[in-house]
Amino acid sequence: LRKLILSDGKESNFSDQSCGNILLPLAMHPVYEIKSKSEEAYVVEAIATIGEIAKKLPWGKYNGTLQTLLNNLTRYPDQERFLIATMCAIIDAFHFDVDTGNSSDDSGTAATDEESTKGNGVWRSLNNRIIPKVETFLVKEKIDKHGSKSKCLRSSVALALMKLFQKLPIATFEAKLPKLVTVVCNGMQNKDSDERDTARDTISKMAVSIDLKYLPLILSSLSVSLCEGYKLHVRSAALHSILVSISKSYASPVIHADKEAMSLPFDRCVPAMLDLIHQDVFGEASVIKEVQNVEKRLVKEAMGSKSLDSLEIIARSILFKPSLVSIPATEPYPGFSHASPVHALVTPLLKRLRDPDVAPSTIGKVKDCLNRIALGFSHNTSATYKEVLPFVFGTVSPFVYGNSSSLSKDGDDDLENSDDEMETPIIVSKSKSKNRADAKSSQGKKIAKTVAVSTWIPSVLGTAADQKSAFDMKKKQKTELHKVSDGVAAPKLTGSSRHSPMTPSTSRTLNNPSNSCAVNFGLVLLYSCLKRLKFDSSDEMMCSMVDPYLPLLTHCVRYSNDNQALVLALKCLGVLLRMDLPSVIKTAKQLGPSILDHLTTSNAAASTQSDIVQGCFKSLTLLITHHKFAAASSNRKPSSEASGENKISEKFQHDGAHPLSEEQMQALLNFLHSAVIESDHHNATFGLVKAISSKRFMSAEFYDLMDIILKLSVQSQKSAIRLLSSQIFLQYLMDYPMGKQRIDRHLQQIVLNIKYEYEEGRLSAIDLLTSVIQKFPFPVLESNSQLFFLPLVLQMVNDDCKSCKEAVANCISVLIKRLSTDTVQNLFDYVKRWSQSSGIDSIPMQKAAAQLFGIFVVTRPDYIKRGSNLADLMALTVKAINKYVPFDDNSEWELLYFNLVCVEKVNKEFPSLVGGNYDLWG
Repeated sequence: LRKLILSDGKESNFSDQSCGNILLPLAMHPVYEIKSKSEEAYVVEAIATIGEIAKKLPWGKYNGTLQTLLNNLTRYPDQERFLIATMCAIIDAFHFDVDTGNSSDDSGTAATDEESTKGNGVWRSLNNRIIPKVETFLVKEKIDKHGSKSKCLRSSVALALMKLFQKLPIATFEAKLPKLVTVVCNGMQNKDSDERDTARDTISKMAVSIDLKYLPLILSSLSVSLCEGYKLHVRSAALHSILVSISKSYASPVIHADKEAMSLPFDRCVPAMLDLIHQDVFGEASVIKEVQNVEKRLVKEAMGSKSLDSLEIIARSILFKPSLVSIPATEPYPGFSHASPVHALVTPLLKRLRDPDVAPSTIGKVKDCLNRIALGFSHNTSATYKEVLPFVFGTVSPFVYGNSSSLSKDGDDDLENSDDEMETPIIVSKSKSKNRADAKSSQGKKIAKTVAVSTWIPSVLGTAADQKSAFDMKKKQKTELHKVSDGVAAPKLTGSSRHSPMTPSTSRTLNNPSNSCAVNFGLVLLYSCLKRLKFDSSDEMMCSMVDPYLPLLTHCVRYSNDNQALVLALKCLGVLLRMDLPSVIKTAKQLGPSILDHLTTSNAAASTQSDIVQGCFKSLTLLITHHKFAAASSNRKPSSEASGENKISEKFQHDGAHPLSEEQMQALLNFLHSAVIESDHHNATFGLVKAISSKRFMSAEFYDLMDIILKLSVQSQKSAIRLLSSQIFLQYLMDYPMGKQRIDRHLQQIVLNIKYEYEEGRLSAIDLLTSVIQKFPFPVLESNSQLFFLPLVLQMVNDDCKSCKEAVANCISVLIKRLSTDTVQNLFDYVKRWSQSSGIDSIPMQKAAAQLFGIFVVTRPDYIKRGSNLADLMALTVKAINKYVPFDDNSEWELLYFNLVCVEKVNKEFPSLVGGNYDLWG
């Protein structure tokens, strides 16, 4: 029946009399007559059908049915649940025009109770009877097992009233809404958690169903109704539930005008929501949570912190346009004059950090809040780099630099750190007022010439003449105090900065816990922006906005002691150093040595698993390989001709064209000696080694590092490390100048590696040797052909692994293909002699010869058909075949097999020769 009514459309096949007098009583009957739980599904369908029928009823029948139902609610207590559902279904089906008879409806002002006699009959019936009667069923009294009474909210009635109010004129809706919201909020005062959950879900559904401009009304009701004790936890949970529901359907709109951005209803609610959140995180609710032995499980809303989730949702949903702060607003946000919602979200937290008496616990809470806000901003679809970059720089730079920019780089900085305060000169003798004025006017001059600190001391032995010299004397005494004067027993400097102590005033500003918290927030937001947004390096505007970050991030790397800030700064540098920015050369002089200092303090020589070490390696890789240093590097390319070991003594200039000096590069290479052995997080380490190799830096430490790399190309258990090591070592062999002795030693080691005991290592060594043969200069390859050929042949015969045999055969093919005809002739003569060998130990040599004959035929057919080479080859092969046919000895099947394979290859290249060879077929 319900589907039939739904399919009717506007023109119903049922008359009003049929719907009201026949169908409606039939559908109402199960609601009153239900007697068992098995009939509940039947009753639910009946209630849904009543709702569809009510949509087609005239006002008279609709009003009578609803009035009857309201009167029967108290008469049928057993069917109360179903009668309430029926009442809600009928109210939801309200479809009549309402005229309140009030001209104030259009202007938006509320109608008063004195005007209840005005309007049409529908409005008078609603206002005088139906709505007041339904409102009495919003709350019901419930008696628990202890006999105490409590009031519980009927969620379905509240939602039905909400839908009814939405169908009334705007003024009436706005007049009725506050009372309904207050009732629902009062329902969350219930001590039963299930009832609180019901009220919370109800207020969330109401917030979604009405316009966002009424959200301040809900927030105000929450603030008033839930203002003390456990209700504070319930309030934060309710706010979180509302935001979760709104976020599922709300998205920040696309704004084309600043005036539109200032009038977004959700953004204008940010200060009110933040007021509730701050009271929960920093106010009385937070104190209650932190009290020991408190029974949090009695109020489940007190578990965890919903406010942090709320901050993330707000940050994800608002319009990210902090540039609105510079636009005068006609209606500023409450409590935040001319502020954008972004500043309204962040500024209160930063103000807490600027408090000189801020507690460590407060800093921790602010840090958690800022982290969630940064996470929300990073997922905000309206965030663009034109808005994010200026906002982050303006937020972070005061905490990074502090007042250090105003300090002098000379002795004034030291004077500020002195324990002595700068006081007014002491005037001992009496003088005229003119002299006093002169003394006052001289205070603005340099301190070194004006302040006499020892004129009033009885004994002037060993005293300074002025304040400047007194400070220098004190500084010298402190230096003498730190000198080691007693060998092992003397006190020694300890701590992470003992090797390269930082500037005290600068590090004090940046490493203040509150400042570090703000810096971490900005760097997290910056890194998420750099990762999420695609940057066009050809965009001059974007480059000009990004370039100031290089000095700022360099400052963080130089002076920050916070590991998180350091890691984030290095990650941001990993993105920015890939771009062509003007400040790269200027900052590289400070950034390179600072990164090296952090490698020292983070114990990079012992472990490379920390994020700091990996970030340092990646940043150094980008610095060294930056194209701004490529020109200077190309001007000093070493000669490709080997000129001996004296090339190692060539100096690595540090004149601004390179980020590190020669001594610093040597120290870095010493770190890499142990770092490359680490199997975990190897990408950054080998990337740095490859970068240094590409710059052709020469030192004894680098050559020693290459020896380690060569070992790793065979001995490492990870295939990726073996591959990277082989690539780096091959590049080193090709590009670096070396004497003949060193080249021979490297080549001999490569050849010896093909005999490594494990299969993976042998395959890696064979691949490296194949690459060397392919890329080596022809004269060098010719001179070392014997060094390569003979060990490869032995390995091909003796190796038990099939894949290794195939790799060696391929390597021999590459070698023969690259050699000259004369050299190939010499090798072919060796093979012929091996084929004609005799004796007990001749079988392996004959096997090798049979295989090599096939390789020669496939690789160099042009050489084989020259002269008598092909005839000699066929004669030797046929002789070997005839010798072992008929086949009797199982031990020599391999020799016969290899010769037959050789004949097959000859037949493929020279079919006429094999077909007419009667000795072979006979």
